[in-house]
Amino acid sequence: MPIAAGIGISSILALVAKASLPLTIVPQRLLVAVDSFPLLAVPFFVLAGDIMLMGGISGRLVKLAKVLVGRAKSGLAYVTIVASAFFGAISGSAAATTAAIGGMMYPEMIKGNYKPDFASFLGALSGTLGLLIPPSIALIIYGTQTNSSVGSLFMVSAVAGIITTVVYMLTAKLSRRGGQAAPQEKSGESDEKLGLWKAVKEAFWGLLSPVIILGGIYSGTFTATEAAVIAVLYSLIVGFFIYRELTLKKLKEAFVNSALTTGMVLLLVAVASLFSWILTIENVGRMLGDVVVSFGLTTVAFFITVNLLYLVLGMFIETIPIIILTTPIFYPIALTLGIDPIHFGVITVFNLAFGMVTPPFGLDLFVAAGYSKRPIQRMVASGKYFYAAGIGLIFLFSFFPQLIMWVL
Repeated sequence: MPIAAGIGISSILALVAKASLPLTIVPQRLLVAVDSFPLLAVPFFVLAGDIMLMGGISGRLVKLAKVLVGRAKSGLAYVTIVASAFFGAISGSAAATTAAIGGMMYPEMIKGNYKPDFASFLGALSGTLGLLIPPSIALIIYGTQTNSSVGSLFMVSAVAGIITTVVYMLTAKLSRRGGQAAPQEKSGESDEKLGLWKAVKEAFWGLLSPVIILGGIYSGTFTATEAAVIAVLYSLIVGFFIYRELTLKKLKEAFVNSALTTGMVLLLVAVASLFSWILTIENVGRMLGDVVVSFGLTTVAFFITVNLLYLVLGMFIETIPIIILTTPIFYPIALTLGIDPIHFGVITVFNLAFGMVTPPFGLDLFVAAGYSKRPIQRMVASGKYFYAAGIGLIFLFSFFPQLIMWVL
């Protein structure tokens, strides 16, 4: 059954078993969960990302990335990673970033003599930057679940996302030396001749979007929710009047896609609120915290356990359901151990972003396989260096929080 149904049914059964609580609590908790001002950011950011995807921004960002890094050895791999980072700062979605940038760059990499399995995997992996570089839907969900500052989460995650982008570029270079691209690898062709100024000019309005959104949040000019509304208005203006690639037909498709995505997310949030409320009234978080204290579990041991568990869960379950299911359990323990909620939130989302490319159920892998028609097993085998780099970054950020927390 769908995860939302599983969580909802199990929560109702728990209430039935606790006969002192009436079932009228169920609709009350579902309504309270979605009647949230911060949560309004989710549908608006989803809609803004869909409109920008339809409005021709992704192609211009790819051209800019080609001008910036396309001439280097492993240039097309760098372009895929950098363009995904740019687009992630607009879409907030890993799957959308994979589809938009990975789907566009895959045929380019094949022309450049990259091995098809590697080219397909790189598009999937680069798409995970859409969850790390704000605005990130996963960070918004975590923030609303824990009452943490979404702006602070965005700031720390932005630093983590930039570091990850650089590490993935270095790993792409290592992969090239390891034989993933043919010796006669070619860089991009015509777009590198476009000229930096012209490329920046064409991509300017797309690049300005995250500057307005994140700059406004960090400066305190508006909240994350207000920023999401501004992002929608901005994307409409750019799509209709500046780039002029957005049509009413495309806008309708964007509304439908964002409505479907939002409905799925908010249903999960609603039933998860009921689940979390039951855990709270049963003092599950406090009892787990007491167990941690009694066993003398250290911060290092906690992070090792949580990271390994997230890696396993990420192989089978999507990002948002994992956040909704595990946050009510792990968050109180993290607080008991004195872990900063912002640090823990970014580590959580980083883990689950990495889970988008771990088999057997990695959503980005399926998206990439859809446009490349490559077997997932062979795609995974071609990404061995990236798996090592990703796991290394997870533990590095966990045990050396100053690498990403200095921005606060």
